[in-house]
Amino acid sequence: MDKEPRLLGVIGHPIQHSLSPDMHNAVFKKLNLNCSYSAYDVTSEKLESFLEECIEKRFGGLNVTTPHKVDVIKYLDSVDENARRINAVNTIKFNEKIKIGYNTDGVGCINALREEGEKIKGKRILVLGAGGAARAITFQCALEGAEIIISNRTRENAINLSKEIREKLGRRVLVVNYSEKSIKDIMPQTDILINTTTVGMHPKANRSPITADTLRKEVTVMDIVYNPVETLLLKTAKRKGCKTIDGVGMLAHQGAESLKIWLNLKAPVDEMKKTVLEKLKAR
Repeated sequence: MDKEPRLLGVIGHPIQHSLSPDMHNAVFKKLNLNCSYSAYDVTSEKLESFLEECIEKRFGGLNVTTPHKVDVIKYLDSVDENARRINAVNTIKFNEKIKIGYNTDGVGCINALREEGEKIKGKRILVLGAGGAARAITFQCALEGAEIIISNRTRENAINLSKEIREKLGRRVLVVNYSEKSIKDIMPQTDILINTTTVGMHPKANRSPITADTLRKEVTVMDIVYNPVETLLLKTAKRKGCKTIDGVGMLAHQGAESLKIWLNLKAPVDEMKKTVLEKLKAR
């Protein structure tokens, strides 16, 4: 390998909360790989110029997080079929001067659910949110044969996402209002609830997108927020008797998929999750 480490990283704004550097660098250390992964706080105004800097510095790849997952597409040279269909990118591979976009969020979520024994095909999945992560998760779940329900504060965004899924995949998608009554009314028809919003994320950990009265114990509740590991939503769901799944699994699995794209590497997912949990415990 080259003496200089292969540069990788994650971009977002803000980004200081990210544990992706700890997670990926733990993998590189364990496997003795000459790679380095860092977090970069990049505003929307500097997104294009930062990507050009990455080419100059011969980066191997980047992860992309809020708020750039959709806007970054216009600065890429090509986008793979899955990311194009989703219209959101969370992983970039640099091939010389070519910037190629991918999306590993949906697969990461599916793998995390399956790891916890959840089946997807034929299940009714209620997704809270309609942002970049929600796009990837809803499309992937629909591809896997799930029935999708979307609820978002801005109803228009949920409607637009549901239309895209129907047009591109031919799958029926239900949209419900983001209100306690509407979500409670749909809960008896729900098998899995996935929160893709940032409600409950540190430092506003005392918030939940829905109340205990809305839930029923037969529903599996997943929150893709991983800091804190047990969000208020998950605490509430656990008290209700629901099976709960935290966001660490999805973080690790989507990261593992990114490593496969960059390095053709089968990553040690358990080691990645262990690193994240240890770092969160130390905070």
